[in-house]
Amino acid sequence: MFTVEFESDASIIRSLDETGQVNDVEMIVADDGAVFIRQWDEHLEKYEMLVMTYQQLLDIVLSLKQTEGMFQTIMKG
Repeated sequence: MFTVEFESDASIIRSLDETGQVNDVEMIVADDGAVFIRQWDEHLEKYEMLVMTYQQLLDIVLSLKQTEGMFQTIMKG
């Protein structure tokens, strides 16, 4: 299950672990193209953050349907 929220400067996607084994994962896609992925760490009592470009996010999503190898994502205008 996931939720999608639109803010004035970003979209926030929250993926909920339906098994209750791990904390929710939030992905924030900012209007400037930056992508932040974070998850609350109860032991550290703070969010663990990963920052990437939108292109890197697309690479990861597209990689889920690929075989082993090296690939280049080319965006069409």
